[in-house]
Amino acid sequence: MVAMSILSVLLLMMTALLEQVQKSWSVSESRISQFREARVAFDLMAKSIGQASLNTYWDNVFDEDGVIQGYAPTSELHFIVLDKAQSQLPSGKTQSPLGHAIFFQAPLGFSETYRNLNSLFNGRGYLVSYGSDKRFKPSFIQSKDRYRYRLMEFRPPAEANQVWADGDEERSKNGEAEYTQWYKQSMGVSEDREKGDFESYLNPLAENIIAIVLSPRDSLAKAGDSRGSASDEIAPNYFFDSNDKERQTDPKDPFSVHAQQVPPLLRLSMVAISEAAMIRLEGDGGGEPSDISRALSGLFQRVGQYDKDVETLSERLNEKRIDHKIFSTMVMMRSAKWTGK
Repeated sequence: MVAMSILSVLLLMMTALLEQVQKSWSVSESRISQFREARVAFDLMAKSIGQASLNTYWDNVFDEDGVIQGYAPTSELHFIVLDKAQSQLPSGKTQSPLGHAIFFQAPLGFSETYRNLNSLFNGRGYLVSYGSDKRFKPSFIQSKDRYRYRLMEFRPPAEANQVWADGDEERSKNGEAEYTQWYKQSMGVSEDREKGDFESYLNPLAENIIAIVLSPRDSLAKAGDSRGSASDEIAPNYFFDSNDKERQTDPKDPFSVHAQQVPPLLRLSMVAISEAAMIRLEGDGGGEPSDISRALSGLFQRVGQYDKDVETLSERLNEKRIDHKIFSTMVMMRSAKWTGK
Protein backbone atom coordinates (compact mmCIF):
# COMPACT_ATOMS: atom_id res chain seq x y z
CA MET A 1 0.00 0.00 0.00
CA VAL A 2 2.84 2.38 0.88
CA ALA A 3 4.63 1.54 -2.40
CA MET A 4 1.42 2.11 -4.38
CA SER A 5 0.90 5.47 -2.67
CA ILE A 6 4.46 6.60 -3.44
CA LEU A 7 4.10 5.47 -7.06
CA SER A 8 0.82 7.36 -7.43
CA VAL A 9 2.40 10.55 -6.10
CA LEU A 10 5.34 10.16 -8.48
CA LEU A 11 3.00 9.60 -11.45
CA LEU A 12 1.02 12.71 -10.55
CA MET A 13 4.22 14.75 -10.32
CA MET A 14 5.47 13.39 -13.66
CA THR A 15 2.12 14.14 -15.29
CA ALA A 16 2.20 17.75 -14.04
CA LEU A 17 5.81 18.13 -15.17
CA LEU A 18 5.09 16.73 -18.63
CA GLU A 19 2.08 19.01 -18.97
CA GLN A 20 4.20 22.04 -18.09
CA VAL A 21 6.92 21.02 -20.57
CA GLN A 22 4.29 20.54 -23.27
CA LYS A 23 2.83 23.98 -22.63
CA SER A 24 6.28 25.60 -22.73
CA TRP A 25 7.12 23.79 -25.98
CA SER A 26 3.79 24.84 -27.55
CA VAL A 27 4.35 28.50 -26.59
CA SER A 28 7.93 28.45 -27.94
CA GLU A 29 6.90 26.76 -31.18
CA SER A 30 4.04 29.21 -31.65
CA ARG A 31 6.37 32.18 -31.10
CA ILE A 32 8.92 30.83 -33.57
CA SER A 33 6.22 30.17 -36.18
CA GLN A 34 4.57 33.58 -35.93
CA PHE A 35 7.88 35.39 -36.50
CA ARG A 36 9.26 32.97 -39.13
CA GLU A 37 7.97 35.12 -42.02
CA ALA A 38 9.59 38.19 -40.44
CA ARG A 39 12.94 36.39 -40.10
CA VAL A 40 12.94 35.31 -43.77
CA ALA A 41 12.07 38.84 -44.91
CA PHE A 42 14.75 40.34 -42.65
CA ASP A 43 17.45 38.06 -44.07
CA LEU A 44 16.37 38.82 -47.64
CA MET A 45 16.46 42.56 -46.98
CA ALA A 46 19.93 42.39 -45.39
CA LYS A 47 21.29 40.34 -48.31
CA SER A 48 19.99 42.82 -50.92
CA ILE A 49 21.25 45.88 -49.05
CA GLY A 50 24.71 44.33 -48.81
CA GLN A 51 24.92 44.34 -52.63
CA ALA A 52 24.31 48.09 -53.00
CA SER A 53 26.81 49.71 -55.35
CA LEU A 54 27.66 53.14 -56.77
CA ASN A 55 30.53 52.45 -59.23
CA THR A 56 32.20 55.70 -58.19
CA TYR A 57 34.78 57.35 -60.48
CA TRP A 58 36.56 60.71 -60.78
CA ASP A 59 35.21 63.27 -63.24
CA ASN A 60 35.55 66.93 -64.22
CA VAL A 61 33.81 69.65 -62.24
CA PHE A 62 32.59 72.58 -64.35
CA ASP A 63 31.53 76.08 -63.38
CA GLU A 64 28.48 77.85 -64.82
CA ASP A 65 30.46 78.84 -67.92
CA GLY A 66 31.56 75.29 -68.66
CA VAL A 67 35.15 75.80 -67.47
CA ILE A 68 36.80 72.92 -65.66
CA GLN A 69 37.38 73.77 -62.00
CA GLY A 70 38.83 70.47 -60.84
CA TYR A 71 38.00 66.82 -60.25
CA ALA A 72 35.63 65.16 -57.85
CA PRO A 73 34.19 61.68 -57.26
CA THR A 74 30.90 61.09 -59.03
CA SER A 75 28.46 58.34 -59.90
CA GLU A 76 25.37 57.85 -62.05
CA LEU A 77 23.91 55.74 -59.26
CA HIS A 78 22.45 56.65 -55.89
CA PHE A 79 22.22 55.38 -52.30
CA ILE A 80 19.88 57.09 -49.84
CA VAL A 81 18.48 56.40 -46.38
CA LEU A 82 15.36 58.42 -45.52
CA ASP A 83 14.48 59.21 -41.92
CA LYS A 84 10.84 60.30 -42.52
CA ALA A 85 9.29 58.23 -45.30
CA GLN A 86 5.82 59.60 -44.60
CA SER A 87 6.86 63.10 -45.69
CA GLN A 88 9.54 62.20 -48.27
CA LEU A 89 7.70 59.56 -50.32
CA PRO A 90 4.39 59.61 -52.21
CA SER A 91 1.41 58.10 -50.41
CA GLY A 92 -0.46 55.72 -52.71
CA LYS A 93 -4.09 54.66 -52.94
CA THR A 94 -3.65 51.72 -50.60
CA GLN A 95 -0.26 52.21 -48.87
CA SER A 96 1.06 54.95 -46.57
CA PRO A 97 4.86 54.89 -46.03
CA LEU A 98 6.06 55.19 -42.42
CA GLY A 99 9.36 55.67 -40.58
CA HIS A 100 12.73 54.94 -42.17
CA ALA A 101 13.30 53.81 -45.76
CA ILE A 102 16.26 52.92 -47.96
CA PHE A 103 16.72 53.07 -51.74
CA PHE A 104 19.78 52.02 -53.71
CA GLN A 105 21.12 50.46 -56.91
CA ALA A 106 22.45 46.92 -57.05
CA PRO A 107 23.35 44.33 -59.74
CA LEU A 108 20.38 42.10 -58.94
CA GLY A 109 19.52 41.13 -62.53
CA PHE A 110 15.73 41.45 -62.20
CA SER A 111 14.00 42.11 -65.53
CA GLU A 112 10.64 41.36 -67.12
CA THR A 113 12.08 41.67 -70.63
CA TYR A 114 15.71 40.51 -70.63
CA ARG A 115 16.70 37.01 -69.57
CA ASN A 116 19.99 35.58 -68.32
CA LEU A 117 21.48 39.02 -67.67
CA ASN A 118 22.21 38.49 -64.01
CA SER A 119 24.25 41.67 -63.51
CA LEU A 120 21.63 44.18 -64.67
CA PHE A 121 21.37 47.11 -62.26
CA ASN A 122 18.08 47.45 -60.44
CA GLY A 123 16.63 50.12 -58.26
CA ARG A 124 15.67 48.51 -54.97
CA GLY A 125 14.22 49.83 -51.74
CA TYR A 126 12.68 48.82 -48.43
CA LEU A 127 10.17 50.60 -46.23
CA VAL A 128 7.31 49.98 -43.83
CA SER A 129 3.82 51.01 -44.86
CA TYR A 130 0.35 50.77 -43.39
CA GLY A 131 -2.57 49.98 -45.66
CA SER A 132 -4.87 47.40 -47.16
CA ASP A 133 -4.15 44.31 -49.24
CA LYS A 134 -6.59 45.39 -51.98
CA ARG A 135 -3.94 45.80 -54.69
CA PHE A 136 -2.05 42.55 -54.30
CA LYS A 137 -4.56 39.99 -53.01
CA PRO A 138 -5.86 37.47 -55.62
CA SER A 139 -8.95 38.65 -57.51
CA PHE A 140 -10.91 35.49 -56.66
CA ILE A 141 -10.73 36.30 -52.93
CA GLN A 142 -13.79 38.37 -52.08
CA SER A 143 -12.94 38.98 -48.45
CA LYS A 144 -12.85 42.29 -46.60
CA ASP A 145 -9.64 44.27 -47.08
CA ARG A 146 -7.00 43.49 -44.44
CA TYR A 147 -5.25 46.54 -43.03
CA ARG A 148 -1.78 45.73 -41.76
CA TYR A 149 1.70 47.12 -41.25
CA ARG A 150 3.88 45.55 -43.93
CA LEU A 151 7.52 45.46 -44.89
CA MET A 152 7.44 46.51 -48.55
CA GLU A 153 10.08 45.96 -51.20
CA PHE A 154 10.39 48.57 -53.96
CA ARG A 155 11.25 46.41 -56.97
CA PRO A 156 11.01 47.91 -60.46
CA PRO A 157 12.59 45.82 -63.23
CA ALA A 158 15.86 46.97 -64.80
CA GLU A 159 14.05 48.45 -67.81
CA ALA A 160 12.06 50.73 -65.46
CA ASN A 161 15.12 51.94 -63.54
CA GLN A 162 14.69 55.71 -63.62
CA VAL A 163 18.00 56.66 -62.03
CA TRP A 164 19.49 57.03 -65.51
CA ALA A 165 16.99 59.79 -66.33
CA ASP A 166 17.18 61.55 -62.98
CA GLY A 167 19.76 64.33 -63.18
CA ASP A 168 19.60 64.81 -66.97
CA GLU A 169 18.52 68.42 -66.56
CA GLU A 170 21.63 69.25 -64.53
CA ARG A 171 23.94 67.30 -66.85
CA SER A 172 22.61 69.17 -69.90
CA LYS A 173 23.85 72.38 -68.27
CA ASN A 174 27.27 70.90 -67.38
CA GLY A 175 26.17 70.72 -63.76
CA GLU A 176 26.34 67.92 -61.23
CA ALA A 177 23.38 65.58 -61.29
CA GLU A 178 20.85 65.72 -58.48
CA TYR A 179 18.96 62.55 -57.63
CA THR A 180 15.61 63.39 -56.08
CA GLN A 181 12.93 61.61 -58.13
CA TRP A 182 14.00 58.16 -59.35
CA TYR A 183 13.08 56.35 -56.13
CA LYS A 184 9.66 58.01 -56.19
CA GLN A 185 9.16 56.55 -59.69
CA SER A 186 7.83 59.92 -60.84
CA MET A 187 10.02 60.62 -63.87
CA GLY A 188 7.32 59.58 -66.34
CA VAL A 189 9.69 57.46 -68.44
CA SER A 190 7.66 54.25 -68.22
CA GLU A 191 5.72 53.30 -71.32
CA ASP A 192 2.91 52.08 -69.10
CA ARG A 193 1.97 55.13 -67.03
CA GLU A 194 -0.50 53.18 -64.90
CA LYS A 195 2.18 50.63 -64.02
CA GLY A 196 4.88 53.23 -63.65
CA ASP A 197 3.83 54.88 -60.40
CA PHE A 198 5.57 54.35 -57.07
CA GLU A 199 2.99 52.09 -55.45
CA SER A 200 2.74 49.71 -58.40
CA TYR A 201 6.33 48.57 -57.72
CA LEU A 202 5.80 47.93 -54.01
CA ASN A 203 5.55 44.26 -53.05
CA PRO A 204 4.85 42.95 -49.52
CA LEU A 205 7.58 40.83 -47.94
CA ALA A 206 6.09 40.35 -44.48
CA GLU A 207 3.10 41.50 -42.46
CA ASN A 208 3.02 43.00 -38.97
CA ILE A 209 6.37 44.77 -39.35
CA ILE A 210 5.86 48.08 -37.59
CA ALA A 211 9.31 49.64 -38.10
CA ILE A 212 12.71 49.28 -39.70
CA VAL A 213 15.67 51.28 -38.41
CA LEU A 214 18.54 52.02 -40.81
CA SER A 215 21.76 53.50 -39.49
CA PRO A 216 24.74 53.98 -41.88
CA ARG A 217 27.97 53.49 -39.94
CA ASP A 218 31.64 54.28 -40.43
CA SER A 219 34.39 51.66 -40.70
CA LEU A 220 35.17 49.13 -38.00
CA ALA A 221 38.53 50.82 -37.53
CA LYS A 222 36.72 53.39 -35.38
CA ALA A 223 34.57 50.86 -33.60
CA GLY A 224 37.11 49.67 -31.06
CA ASP A 225 36.38 46.23 -29.63
CA SER A 226 32.63 46.45 -30.19
CA ARG A 227 31.32 45.88 -33.69
CA GLY A 228 27.97 47.34 -32.67
CA SER A 229 29.53 50.70 -31.74
CA ALA A 230 30.90 51.55 -35.18
CA SER A 231 31.07 55.32 -35.67
CA ASP A 232 27.79 57.02 -36.59
CA GLU A 233 29.24 60.46 -37.45
CA ILE A 234 28.45 60.10 -41.16
CA ALA A 235 24.71 59.84 -40.38
CA PRO A 236 24.00 61.04 -36.82
CA ASN A 237 20.30 61.56 -37.62
CA TYR A 238 19.96 58.35 -39.68
CA PHE A 239 19.57 60.34 -42.94
CA PHE A 240 22.26 59.58 -45.51
CA ASP A 241 22.49 60.71 -49.14
CA SER A 242 25.48 59.62 -51.24
CA ASN A 243 24.88 62.63 -53.50
CA ASP A 244 24.55 65.28 -50.77
CA LYS A 245 26.27 68.31 -52.34
CA GLU A 246 26.06 70.50 -49.25
CA ARG A 247 27.83 68.00 -47.01
CA GLN A 248 30.30 67.10 -49.75
CA THR A 249 31.63 70.67 -49.91
CA ASP A 250 31.91 71.13 -46.13
CA PRO A 251 35.51 70.24 -45.15
CA LYS A 252 34.49 69.97 -41.48
CA ASP A 253 31.90 67.29 -42.22
CA PRO A 254 33.23 63.68 -41.95
CA PHE A 255 31.05 62.86 -44.94
CA SER A 256 32.99 65.22 -47.24
CA VAL A 257 35.88 62.81 -47.87
CA HIS A 258 33.50 59.93 -48.50
CA ALA A 259 30.99 61.48 -50.93
CA GLN A 260 29.60 59.26 -53.68
CA GLN A 261 30.33 56.12 -51.70
CA VAL A 262 28.14 53.61 -49.95
CA PRO A 263 28.83 53.42 -46.20
CA PRO A 264 30.99 50.46 -45.16
CA LEU A 265 28.40 49.31 -42.62
CA LEU A 266 24.70 49.66 -42.08
CA ARG A 267 23.03 48.73 -38.82
CA LEU A 268 19.70 47.21 -39.75
CA SER A 269 16.94 46.65 -37.20
CA MET A 270 13.35 45.53 -37.64
CA VAL A 271 10.42 45.39 -35.22
CA ALA A 272 7.72 42.75 -35.73
CA ILE A 273 4.54 42.15 -33.74
CA SER A 274 2.35 39.05 -33.60
CA GLU A 275 -0.78 38.57 -35.72
CA ALA A 276 -2.83 38.04 -32.55
CA ALA A 277 -1.76 41.45 -31.25
CA MET A 278 -2.51 43.05 -34.61
CA ILE A 279 -6.02 41.59 -34.71
CA ARG A 280 -6.67 43.00 -31.25
CA LEU A 281 -5.33 46.44 -32.23
CA GLU A 282 -6.79 46.62 -35.73
CA GLY A 283 -8.20 50.11 -36.22
CA ASP A 284 -11.78 50.77 -37.23
CA GLY A 285 -12.20 51.56 -40.92
CA GLY A 286 -8.59 50.79 -41.69
CA GLY A 287 -7.14 53.52 -39.48
CA GLU A 288 -3.64 53.05 -38.09
CA PRO A 289 -3.78 51.62 -34.54
CA SER A 290 -3.12 54.43 -32.09
CA ASP A 291 -1.24 52.17 -29.66
CA ILE A 292 1.42 51.43 -32.29
CA SER A 293 1.82 55.02 -33.45
CA ARG A 294 2.14 56.18 -29.84
CA ALA A 295 4.69 53.47 -29.09
CA LEU A 296 6.89 54.66 -31.97
CA SER A 297 6.38 58.37 -31.32
CA GLY A 298 9.60 60.34 -30.81
CA LEU A 299 11.91 57.36 -31.28
CA PHE A 300 14.81 56.67 -33.68
CA GLN A 301 15.63 60.27 -34.51
CA ARG A 302 19.19 60.36 -33.14
CA VAL A 303 21.58 57.45 -33.60
CA GLY A 304 23.21 58.15 -30.24
CA GLN A 305 19.89 57.29 -28.57
CA TYR A 306 19.46 53.99 -30.43
CA ASP A 307 19.90 51.61 -27.48
CA LYS A 308 17.68 53.73 -25.25
CA ASP A 309 15.04 53.99 -28.00
CA VAL A 310 14.96 50.19 -28.41
CA GLU A 311 14.50 49.76 -24.67
CA THR A 312 11.76 52.41 -24.58
CA LEU A 313 9.90 50.82 -27.49
CA SER A 314 9.97 47.39 -25.84
CA GLU A 315 8.65 48.88 -22.60
CA ARG A 316 5.82 50.68 -24.38
CA LEU A 317 4.80 47.56 -26.31
CA ASN A 318 4.96 45.41 -23.18
CA GLU A 319 2.72 47.87 -21.34
CA LYS A 320 0.07 47.33 -24.02
CA ARG A 321 0.66 43.54 -23.94
CA ILE A 322 1.80 43.55 -27.57
CA ASP A 323 3.90 40.47 -28.31
CA HIS A 324 6.88 41.58 -30.39
CA LYS A 325 10.38 40.68 -31.55
CA ILE A 326 13.27 42.96 -32.57
CA PHE A 327 15.72 41.73 -35.20
CA SER A 328 19.09 43.45 -35.61
CA THR A 329 22.29 42.94 -37.57
CA MET A 330 25.25 44.87 -38.97
CA VAL A 331 25.25 44.64 -42.77
CA MET A 332 28.67 44.66 -44.44
CA MET A 333 28.55 46.63 -47.71
CA ARG A 334 30.53 44.62 -50.25
CA SER A 335 31.26 47.47 -52.64
CA ALA A 336 32.35 50.00 -49.99
CA LYS A 337 35.75 51.60 -50.62
CA TRP A 338 35.93 53.62 -47.44
CA THR A 339 39.23 55.28 -46.65
CA GLY A 340 40.45 57.82 -44.16
CA LYS A 341 41.54 61.38 -44.87
